[in-house]
Amino acid sequence: MTDKKHTKEHAKEHDMAAQYDDRDDRDGESPMTSSGPSAVSSTAPAAMPSSGDDVVRPDLSGFAQDALDDISQGAMPKRRRMSAEHVARIHRRRRIRRVLTFVLALTAALAAYGAYMGYSALQVKRAVAEASQGASAIPAAILSGDANAMRTGMNRLSDGIDDAYAQTSGMGWRVLGMTPVLGDDVNAVRDTVAIMHDVSVNALPQLERAAGNISVKSIHVDDGAVSMPGLADAADDLSQASRVIGDAEIDLGHVPQPHIAQVADAVADARGRFTILAGQVDVAARIANAAPTMLDLDDSGSRTYLVIAQNNAEIRPTGGLPGSWGTLTVDGGRLTLGDFVSESTMPQQTKPVLDARNDEVSLFGGNLLTKPHDVNFTPDYPRAAAIAKAMWEKEHGQTISGVVMIDPCLLQNLLAVTGGVHITDTLTLDGSNTARYLLHDAYLENRTPAEQDALFATVAKQSFNHILHAADGSNSAALLNAVMTSTTQGHLKVWSVRAGEQEQLHDTAIAGELETKPAEPNTGVYLSDGTQGKMGWYLQRSVASRKTRTLASGAQQYVVDVRLTNTVTAAEAATLPDYVTGKGMSEGYDVNPGEISTVVYVYAPAGGRLVDWTFDDGKGFDTITTHNGLTVGARKVTLKPGGTATLSVTVQTSERAAGTAMTIHQTPLIKENDQ
Repeated sequence: MTDKKHTKEHAKEHDMAAQYDDRDDRDGESPMTSSGPSAVSSTAPAAMPSSGDDVVRPDLSGFAQDALDDISQGAMPKRRRMSAEHVARIHRRRRIRRVLTFVLALTAALAAYGAYMGYSALQVKRAVAEASQGASAIPAAILSGDANAMRTGMNRLSDGIDDAYAQTSGMGWRVLGMTPVLGDDVNAVRDTVAIMHDVSVNALPQLERAAGNISVKSIHVDDGAVSMPGLADAADDLSQASRVIGDAEIDLGHVPQPHIAQVADAVADARGRFTILAGQVDVAARIANAAPTMLDLDDSGSRTYLVIAQNNAEIRPTGGLPGSWGTLTVDGGRLTLGDFVSESTMPQQTKPVLDARNDEVSLFGGNLLTKPHDVNFTPDYPRAAAIAKAMWEKEHGQTISGVVMIDPCLLQNLLAVTGGVHITDTLTLDGSNTARYLLHDAYLENRTPAEQDALFATVAKQSFNHILHAADGSNSAALLNAVMTSTTQGHLKVWSVRAGEQEQLHDTAIAGELETKPAEPNTGVYLSDGTQGKMGWYLQRSVASRKTRTLASGAQQYVVDVRLTNTVTAAEAATLPDYVTGKGMSEGYDVNPGEISTVVYVYAPAGGRLVDWTFDDGKGFDTITTHNGLTVGARKVTLKPGGTATLSVTVQTSERAAGTAMTIHQTPLIKENDQ
């Protein structure tokens, strides 16, 4: 019995120790040493050593007193349960550990993704830069006639676009494109690259084929005969390439500018170069489609064109006074220039040569349709050309196929390529002095108005004859470049009576039309002389625009600033002939010598309006009306010697032009450094 009792008590002590160990595991705290069952039994008060014993006592502070009493009496302690708060704390710790693990993993993944996207963005930047370099090389190669340079440029453009497309069409860019805010910028980059990739696939092959058919160096004028081999064969390919590139240019204009630092600048640069490329290809396509028939290279029949040399010293919306009129006959590509006569020798008609339009008559007067002197009071060149054609045919009985308007600035640009022309034994005009002589110096040589008109007519004929016979294959590229530069600056305009040919000229700088499409916002600023002298050389002009607001509808508002300055001094004005100052020349009013009187026309964008205006004299427009469906404000400004006038006009574009930048069309400048 004693052994059984001893064994039973020993087992009880062992179970108690096991329970306390289990509590340690749950609570993470050790209320007693891990010395086995003997440690448990030593906790009983009866077995406690005296205070003088050198014994390590266990920490029993974690036990309730009644539990200790029970143990001392040999009773089994009750099992202690964890509180709900303690359990929640343990779960919370576990959740925190899991969240921290997830955050660390996500951070690592985002870091890797960010590194990849940074690398990819850098690759896109490099690819777009490569494409932009290729795009800029193509127009230069077209103008120089360098076929190898053109192919190299097209390859660089194609390779760069393809590389950028491969990057931006990947999963990484698609995922980033779904993120708020940043996704808009990413999608802008992807859209830009995708648009350019379409050009690479659907336009560059056609452009390359066209380049194989023609060469600028093979286009030349030999002793007055034009030769353009292969041009007609390249027309279809150039047209298709031009359509694709033109559509892409419009689409690019609607893509928001991205803000990703590594890509935004490269994309903006590429867009600018792409716009230049689109313009060059468009011009090439139109020339290929129109030139063979307009120059009778297809033997469709000879043509006679009316050529009008404008005098910018008396400024008009299309350039200048239509001073000298002559003809150019084309037969099988051979050009023959007829005599030029002064507009002053052509009689004023007794009735309009074309049906009058109420809007133009109220704005420009009835003489627009009856007086050769006034045919280009309108800035709408096709209309001015049609009026001039009708007047010439009525007076000379000669059928006119089209009208070409030129000015001294064009002559100077062409003479810079062909070399100077000797007008008299003492006068040679070249690429440095033509405009200044005809628009300024000649008026100081004390000629009568009739003598001045005769000189202008002689210069026009002799200069063009010289150009036609001095041109050869060696300077064809330079001549073409001079023509295109002059056209862009507004110094050359062409109109054809044949609808198909005019369609090729339509919507280009050489057509000189008013912009009437709401989706292509343009503000027109045109000047017309009111002095009736030759003071245009002294009129300095600057026209600039700045965007100020975008409405919720998508319409945009711009402020157009026009600044006019009379650069003549009072002392210089006193020495000028009356023919120059306009003294006694004006109809119905007179001006003081040295003053410049100018009518300024500001045309609002199609589908838009004139919103507000501020003139430095505190006044407003003299009249606001419409012309060709466009809102236009007109104001006459008179400047004393050294005087300046400023006009600030707020215009609004159509809603249909949302996202498209507004452009400015203006009367051609005499001095291109005036902007």
